[in-house]
Amino acid sequence: MTKILLSYNIDNNSPYYIGTTKPSITPNTQIENGDDYNSYIINVFNHCGTHVDAPRHFISGAKEISEYDIVELSFNNPLIIDCKKSPGKLITVEDIKTTDLTGFDCILFKTGLEKYREEDLDMYLTQNPGVSPDTIHWIRKNYQNIRCIGIDCISMARYDDAEIAKKTHITAFKIDESYGEPLLFIEDMKLEKVGSDQTINNLMIVPWQIKGIDSAPCTVIVDLG
Repeated sequence: MTKILLSYNIDNNSPYYIGTTKPSITPNTQIENGDDYNSYIINVFNHCGTHVDAPRHFISGAKEISEYDIVELSFNNPLIIDCKKSPGKLITVEDIKTTDLTGFDCILFKTGLEKYREEDLDMYLTQNPGVSPDTIHWIRKNYQNIRCIGIDCISMARYDDAEIAKKTHITAFKIDESYGEPLLFIEDMKLEKVGSDQTINNLMIVPWQIKGIDSAPCTVIVDLG
C-alpha cells in the first residue's frame, strides 16, 4: 500500500474563499536575526486550504469538528468518482445515479477544476462546480452508509449562489430521521494523484485540534491499494 496526502499546505499565497481572510504566516522570532529560536504567528481563516466542514458550520448547536473522535474521522471504504464538470456547473443526481454506492462510506468528487488552482486562480475561486442540494438529499436518503463527501474545489457550493450554498450545506448537516448520520464535507482537496480506477483502502481526516470552532483546516491521508 502507498500512503499519500490529499491535502494542500497552507502558506501566504494559498487560495482563500472570496470575502474571507487572506492567510498570513509571519516570522516572530528568527535565529538569523539573533533570536535563540524560530517561531511564527499564524493567522488563518478556519475554512482556508484543505478543510473539513462539520455540521455546526451551518446549524447552530450542532456538532463541532473537535467533537469528532478519530474513529468518526476514519473511512475504510472511500470511493473516488470522476465527475468532470464545466466551470460553474452543479453535480446532479443524473451524474451519479448509475453508480452503485452501496458499502462506501466516503465519496470524493473529482471534477477536474483542481488544475485551475495554479493555472487560473480567478477561475478556481469564482467558477467552481458545486454539488446540488438534491444530490446531497439523494445520497443521504439512499446511501445512509456514506458519512463524508470531498471535492477538488474551493467549496462544495457554487460561488456567488448563496441560497443554493446554504441549502447544500444544511441538507448535508441537518438531523433527519429519514437520513443517516449528518455528513462531513472536505473542501479544496488534492485529487490529481488518484485515478478513478484506483482503490482507496482507507482515508483519515486529521483536523487542527482547536476546540469550539465549527470546522478546521485538515490533513487528509489515504492508503492506495
